[in-house]
Amino acid sequence: MNQWSTNPLALPLRVSGVVFVLTLAVSLSILSRSLLLVVPIAAAVLFWVVFRHPTVALAAILAFMPIDFMAIALGKFVGFPHMTLVSVCTKEIPLLLIAGILCLRNGFKPAAPDWFLLACFLLACVRTMFDGTLVGLVTDFNFIVPYLVGRMTVITQQQEQLWARCAVWIAGALSMLGLIEVFVWGEGPRTLLYLAIDSETEGDQLASSFHAMGFSGLREAAGMIGPNGFGALCMVALIVWWVYCRNPIPAAMIGTGLVCSVTRSAWAGTAVAIPLVAILMGQTKRFFLYATLALALFAAAIPVLDLSDFLLFSKTGQDPSAEGHQEQIARGLTYAADHPFGAGNSKLSPTGFKQQGNVTLFETTYPYVASAYGIVVALCFVGFLASAGHRLWRVQSQLGHTALGILVGMSVVMIFTLPLIDRRLGCWAWFPIGLAIRSGIDTARVTRLPQRQTIMENP
Repeated sequence: MNQWSTNPLALPLRVSGVVFVLTLAVSLSILSRSLLLVVPIAAAVLFWVVFRHPTVALAAILAFMPIDFMAIALGKFVGFPHMTLVSVCTKEIPLLLIAGILCLRNGFKPAAPDWFLLACFLLACVRTMFDGTLVGLVTDFNFIVPYLVGRMTVITQQQEQLWARCAVWIAGALSMLGLIEVFVWGEGPRTLLYLAIDSETEGDQLASSFHAMGFSGLREAAGMIGPNGFGALCMVALIVWWVYCRNPIPAAMIGTGLVCSVTRSAWAGTAVAIPLVAILMGQTKRFFLYATLALALFAAAIPVLDLSDFLLFSKTGQDPSAEGHQEQIARGLTYAADHPFGAGNSKLSPTGFKQQGNVTLFETTYPYVASAYGIVVALCFVGFLASAGHRLWRVQSQLGHTALGILVGMSVVMIFTLPLIDRRLGCWAWFPIGLAIRSGIDTARVTRLPQRQTIMENP
């Protein structure tokens, strides 16, 4: 075993073996025109890779998430079969396997946020048993999986720095590529794609979320399903950049994507999270410098992007979207008060606005959770956010500051939208939160050990 691990040809042989098996599987599928032969071989290869290199597999999944939707959508468009199954097999199943493997290797000690989240999920399961759908439950709580993976993961400082740099540059590259669609292609190609796969369209046109009152252009979505998810992704990437990087180039790239997404919830989340992180890190001078530059660039971008009417309508309260969010929050709270035990997720759609009697259904997170699953479930969810924030506040490290900023930013975004249902965004937002909580627990445990030894030696 030692000879194999020290052999310089070991890694090339392993890689060659994996490539050979995958090539054989693809060849057999082409010849047989069936996935029956591919599934067991691909499953075996997937399990082997995840078991042998769980951290590498996790990094690959996280890096792929921002383009996962577009890759699956294009696969459906060209006629590849079972693309939904492929998506699950390249995301949810590997993440669950990784969580189990890392739990066995690194152990797991539950903390207060975990108990709140467990109570929230179990109560939601009970409510769903009486009136709800399993699909709705999984959609609403899919963020738990990347959070748990983070809670099980232990990485080195070098791996942490590499993760941060890759996240920043991936988001920056996507922001620049998304500008091609906004300024060159237009909305035609995405409209045809979404019509073909029956996604995010209204009356043979892109959904209204791709446009805004007073904004005649196309909101940038890049590889994500919509602008709201992409805007939140840029927010997360900017927080990571602030903590780990100093190069202004990727920040300018990500900032451009954030502005072009025309997502006010992500703008508000960024405006709250980054000043908080700057104060915690003692970087107020740096913050004022970059804030001045950002405001100047944003002002210069207003005529280029034709945002003047959009900003005017937003400021004067004439934007029906902003009024709709306010109305949804008020009606959602009223609806939750009238249904303290929830109405069930089958009656409330988290993916769009529907009408049910005289009640306008909503896509704002806190009222939706309370209305669908009950007020107690919503309180448990808020308890999870608050206890996680309290723990992260005490984690005095780059990872802790990053996770706290992401948690605060996502909490602001959830006031206006439903980011929890976006599986791709969830991997980028909730994994570092779980990772930082795990890091804080491990650090505290290591710190307490010498103190206990000193007390035992000097009673």
